[in-house]
Amino acid sequence: MEDPYPLLESLRSSGPVARVRLYERFDVWWVTGYAAAVAALSAPELSSDQRHAHPALAHHVSPMRVGLIDRDPPEHTRLRGETLRAFSGGRLAAFEQHARTLGAELVAALPPESRVDLLPTVVRPLVERTVSTFLGLPPLVDEALRAHADLLTRPMTGDAVRAEIGRARAVLRRHVRTGGVPEAGPSGEGRPSRDGGVRGHLPSDEWADVVLQMYVAGRRSTVDFLATALLGLLAVDGWAGLCHDPAVRRTAVDEFLRLDGPIVRGVWRFARADFDLSGTAVARGDLVIVSLALAGRDPRVFPDPARLDLRRAPNRHLQFGLGAHRCVGVPLVHALADALLPALGARFPCAGAAPAGSAQPGGRGSVFRGPAHVLADLGPECPPGPMEPRTPRRTA
Repeated sequence: MEDPYPLLESLRSSGPVARVRLYERFDVWWVTGYAAAVAALSAPELSSDQRHAHPALAHHVSPMRVGLIDRDPPEHTRLRGETLRAFSGGRLAAFEQHARTLGAELVAALPPESRVDLLPTVVRPLVERTVSTFLGLPPLVDEALRAHADLLTRPMTGDAVRAEIGRARAVLRRHVRTGGVPEAGPSGEGRPSRDGGVRGHLPSDEWADVVLQMYVAGRRSTVDFLATALLGLLAVDGWAGLCHDPAVRRTAVDEFLRLDGPIVRGVWRFARADFDLSGTAVARGDLVIVSLALAGRDPRVFPDPARLDLRRAPNRHLQFGLGAHRCVGVPLVHALADALLPALGARFPCAGAAPAGSAQPGGRGSVFRGPAHVLADLGPECPPGPMEPRTPRRTA
């Protein structure tokens, strides 16, 4: 997980769909090309529902696969509609305002001209507090609850891990259902409500699982992504000026998602029937893993794919998924980037990444990948007057 790309790239020579052994336990189809990834994510023969997995594969599937992205129509259609309605009515605008206010406060609290790890001081609290408020949940301040949340994003490498994930899911589902307080009275049918955030008031187990996945997986993947992007931007001379341009900031976000997004292993699909996937015969019950990381580095779609190009356009990366299962949290990710990057660039335009080797990827215990630290050398606070971007140290 510290540098997965050499291993992943070695699979391309096997064709757009390769047969690989996962966790030294079972065999899967691994989609290596962009066109094949689009085909797989769009194929009606591939299901998100683990109930279509072959019985020999079923016990390898994580108990965490119970949320919106793990459903098929009509359940998925209904739950996605409810989720999108929860984003309406001014709730997204309120999230954006909360993120801007909190981002400014966290950046203002940083000590100037010092070395700081921006992951625990800015990135993690920004994501956890805004997402918790948006979903109608109290932040996971209890260390035991945090440990349970981290368990849910572990790779399902064995039966012992499966049991741990199941127990953690039960604990956190109760947390979601009750809003962090003891449950009182019978639960109603869970629906998003303005008073209870997206979580709603005493939601059903079905809706609690949807909110739980949005919180646990969305929180971890967004923290990992923002940390990766921030670490990369701090290594670019003139990064602060880039952050103040909304158009460039959006293309930069997309480029970091494409080049080094948090989802490395990929998304899982289960074959509901025999069919042909880009020239490969897939049997009913087979597990197909769509490698979003490899799709984002396909040289047939992205010229010079290993190079960071903060103005790359078009940039049709697949880190957010595709079609009906495209991530509903896309506006939240962009809102958090819009809250953090300009605020940091305005106060510390001379900040830079700490020397190479000080921040190592910390994705070994997670299905997501991100740096364990974002060490930054903060320069002086922004002087009055306009800033002029400097010559980039890296291609921007």
